[in-house]
Amino acid sequence: MASNELDSQIPVFRGAGHLLRLIADLTRRPRRRECPEPVRHRGVAQGREGLPVLCLVAGPDHTALAKGIGYFLSHADPRRVPHVLYDLAADAPRSGPESVEAVRRTLERLAQGFARSVNGSDGRVRFRRFGLVNWLTQVGTGDRPDDLGDMEGTDHTLLQGLREREFRRRRMFGLLRSPETELAVDGKVPWWVWLFAVHVFPLAWFRVRRGLGREYRWLLNQPYLAPRDPGTFIGFAERLTAPHNQVEDPEQLRKLMVNAFLEDLRVAFRRRPWRPRTARRTAYCVALLDGVGPDTCGHALLQAVIDVRNETGAFDPLLIIACGAEPPAEGSRTRADWGRSELWELTDRLYGGWRDTFLHQGRARNRAPWYLPVSVPRLMPPSEESYELTRRLEVAQDARLRIPEPPLWARRTVSVVAVCAVTVALLGAAGLVLGAESRYRQAHCGLGRFDADADTLRTAETGECIGVARHGFTFHSPDPSLDRTLQRIYDQNALAEQAHAASPERPFVTLVHLSALLSVSGKLTGQLAYGREALQGAASAQSRQLRSSGATEPILRIFPANAGSGMRFGTQVVEILDRLKQQDPSLVGVTGLDQSREATNRTIRKLTAVGLPMVATTLSADSLVRQSPMYFQVSPQNAREAEVAAAYADHVVRTGAGKPARRVRIIASADPSDTYSRTLSDDVERRFRAREFAVERTAFTPPPPPGREPSSDAPGPGTVGQRSCSYPGVVFFAGRSEDFESLLGGINESCNSAPPVLIGGDDVARLAADADRRGHYPGIPYDFLDFTLGSAHCDGTSELYAELSRLFPEECAKVPNSSLDGHAALGFDAVKLYVNAVKQLREEAAQMPLTPPAVWHAISGVHGDEALDGASGIISFGGEVDRQVPLDKLLSVQRVDKSGRPVQAGFCGRVGGRNQAAWCPALEPEEG
Repeated sequence: MASNELDSQIPVFRGAGHLLRLIADLTRRPRRRECPEPVRHRGVAQGREGLPVLCLVAGPDHTALAKGIGYFLSHADPRRVPHVLYDLAADAPRSGPESVEAVRRTLERLAQGFARSVNGSDGRVRFRRFGLVNWLTQVGTGDRPDDLGDMEGTDHTLLQGLREREFRRRRMFGLLRSPETELAVDGKVPWWVWLFAVHVFPLAWFRVRRGLGREYRWLLNQPYLAPRDPGTFIGFAERLTAPHNQVEDPEQLRKLMVNAFLEDLRVAFRRRPWRPRTARRTAYCVALLDGVGPDTCGHALLQAVIDVRNETGAFDPLLIIACGAEPPAEGSRTRADWGRSELWELTDRLYGGWRDTFLHQGRARNRAPWYLPVSVPRLMPPSEESYELTRRLEVAQDARLRIPEPPLWARRTVSVVAVCAVTVALLGAAGLVLGAESRYRQAHCGLGRFDADADTLRTAETGECIGVARHGFTFHSPDPSLDRTLQRIYDQNALAEQAHAASPERPFVTLVHLSALLSVSGKLTGQLAYGREALQGAASAQSRQLRSSGATEPILRIFPANAGSGMRFGTQVVEILDRLKQQDPSLVGVTGLDQSREATNRTIRKLTAVGLPMVATTLSADSLVRQSPMYFQVSPQNAREAEVAAAYADHVVRTGAGKPARRVRIIASADPSDTYSRTLSDDVERRFRAREFAVERTAFTPPPPPGREPSSDAPGPGTVGQRSCSYPGVVFFAGRSEDFESLLGGINESCNSAPPVLIGGDDVARLAADADRRGHYPGIPYDFLDFTLGSAHCDGTSELYAELSRLFPEECAKVPNSSLDGHAALGFDAVKLYVNAVKQLREEAAQMPLTPPAVWHAISGVHGDEALDGASGIISFGGEVDRQVPLDKLLSVQRVDKSGRPVQAGFCGRVGGRNQAAWCPALEPEEG
């Protein structure tokens, strides 16, 4: 744009350049602090900050002076200076020139102008405080379409009006919440917004908003009109509404409005590092008031602004230029504040002179330092000879106002880049945190860092969840019955802690039930049922202790723990137990343990290394007792099982129907890690040879876990079953129940009508305990060894099953079958063994700490009169110091005939007062 186009609308008069430079100096905002630049004395900035009230005294020929200055501000470089031109004379209200309404109307027009988008996103100002005051002063005037009428005594109505005003300001309800909407005193919202605001959103929300909103808090803390009278926000707000505000001091009311207006400007320009927009405001706001004179509110407004500045002491970024102002009447106080008229001359020293005066006298509580009157020379007509020269020298050179660029860090591009960088960094950090949290959850069974059980649980490489659950975790079990069992134990643990708090004199101990709760696939299998039944037996023993009240009766907690299928991760779980033992001294031992495998041997050795005694429930392999002196079991060993099996087979050969040949084929697993199958087959071979049986051995390969290779090249159990159809002697199966089921399938295919004589080890009881699985091959009879007397019932005659019916009534229908495998009875007895040991310690040495070694020593002393008459038979360690298995533990032989129901064929061992079968091995005498 050419210079003649830039200065075409700026009036030409002598000294115009001085005026433009003066306005430019007052408009530009310093990089630091505020205008004017302070005087420094000994390195310390002195003097207050403030902008003058620039009063341009011009003749009647200067009708376009205000517009020319507005043009000058509009075409500033690089952006427009925020300014508003308002003609006081053209928009004079019906009330008097010094009335509150005239000042309010002027401030409202100025606020609307400063809030316009023409000032740019960095130049617009949001008038929250003035908008609130302005709205309140208009309530009840009758001039608004949505006027609330007579507000006398209607606090609820005023609150409702304020709430509706809040909704009109919100972007989400159809009205763009922009700076202009802060000043809206009328206007309608959609009917659905009104319905939501008035009837759905509770008034309590606005009460909270009123307490947190900055404008509401500011209104009660500003200095005018004693806002603490009557002591509430709604009370003060009602004083500002019509007609109540008519009895208030007009001067105070004007100052309240002016202070609200200036405070919004202060907030908008207040420099904060986290608000780069404030640093981009490099030019002050300019209010161009045209027509200031005795017939308008101009002088009253200027006085109110100066008084507020003096009384608050706060800087406000508003430059007021009163264009065409008529000087106050001679002898008036305002004229005295303006000073001598000869000092009004327009020169290039005007700004410096005012700054020096203001810096020295600005803190004086009078208006004089704020006024900067300037006498504007007459307007030069274009026909005047020196017009063109004056225009070029005075106007054209200074027609372009250049305002400072914002600091580099605050520029919009930098801010956008910084915001993007921070956003990317935050997203990256969030991604890292979420990634770490995701990895943590994957490694801890899907639990977050703040889950109580997360620290003691791990996700194994097979996907199984292993570890110890103390606070309700169910190991992602697919079995609802197992979930209910675990939840019952957790509930009883909570009751145990309450009982311990109520009776601290009673012993308080914690046991960990360690087993293989989940299969590799995580699908529902028979293995889950076995684990559930053992836990139900342990829970029943725990429940009985909770209902006991003796001083020596221990209060018991049970922590379920999962070592993964086949106990393969038992050593990792023991490491968790070691840390847990250091944190919780009440932890005294371990029960459970599952399947006699090499992984179980490693787990036993690891438990010994950390000093925890263990009582196994269903383990029977002979080699287990050699792993640790701290190991006990409540089930018989494979050696005794083989002895009973050989005795029964001898009885069958001598007296049974069909009289099979005195030969035995021992079928065992070829899996080298299956300690149970290997030791049982070895024991059976020895015992059968001792009874003069001809022995042959056959191996089978069990199905490998998913993703693994077969353990050998031996045939599968189904093929071995088919090949056993013509065997004339006894077929003894020394493997797992699932493999025995495959063996039956092979026999069923090849010789269903004439099957061989079958005897299964104790693990076959798991198949017999499942009525559905047992019924798949009804035409094939077989015998199996069992750790119980046979089927039981929830009839209240058994300590275990009476408790079981109370805790798990839905399980009672299953008990006649599920009791066959003895898991519940053995789990119950394992816990009772610990309970009896703790009671014995308390009775014999009340002051002895309940440590794992002390409990281990007490367990080894269970024999004779102190033997445990348990749900699975009498448990006595015979008085031998190094004995770790019960003496003559109960073993029964159950026969499944063509009816498909197990029937006891006899039992061997010690069962309170009952005699064993005649064909059983002789009982061993107790020592001592």
